[in-house]
This record gives sequence, C-alpha cells and structure tokens, in this order.
Amino acid sequence: MRLRGLIACLAWCATLAWCAADVTGKWKGVMGESGRDVVFQLRSEGSRVSGTMSGPNGEPRPITQGELSGENIALTVASEWQGNPVKLLVKGKVAGGEMRVTVESEGGDWSTELVLKKE
Repeated sequence: MRLRGLIACLAWCATLAWCAADVTGKWKGVMGESGRDVVFQLRSEGSRVSGTMSGPNGEPRPITQGELSGENIALTVASEWQGNPVKLLVKGKVAGGEMRVTVESEGGDWSTELVLKKE
C-alpha cells in the first residue's frame, strides 16, 4: 500500500516538473512609475530557477532562491537600496512569452507590478 502511494506521489511530482513553464532566457519589462527597464536573466532546471535581475544601474543582482510550479514563479533577489541590503520577493505567473509578477521588499514597505516579455 505504501509503495503505491510513493509511486503516485513521484508521478505527481514528475508531472508538475514536466508541466512547468520554460522560463530560461532573457525577460524584459518596465518598472512601475519609474519607467526604468528591468531585465531578468533566468535559467530553469525542473522546478528550480536561478539567474539575475538588473539593479537600478543595470548591474545584475543574484536570485538567491527561485521556484517554478506549473505557471507560478517565486523568486528572492538579493538587492540593495542606498547602500543598504534589501531582499526583493518576486511572485507571479508565466503564460507563454509573458510573465506578470509583483515585486516587493521583504518587509512589504514597497511593491510594484511588472509585465515581462521573453526575448
């Protein structure tokens, strides 16, 4: 009985990884009111996502944690603001060549919506 449950669980997990969107590549968008270009350079391996997000001056900021589950994406980006470290939380959905995400500071003091297009 336990073996059947284990096999079903493994099949379900494999299906989720197989159905996950392919986010590998370059994604570009515009940051809210600032109008600043934002670039995500992503690589996905199954449900894991790694890469970078461009900072205020275009410098790459590392994605320290990234997960893809079906069309849902969640990233943690190590950034900084005025010399102070800031953890950005990126959450949203991927549909084909478009990604709609919310980017917010870890404490929730700031957030913005982004629509990213895959190049």
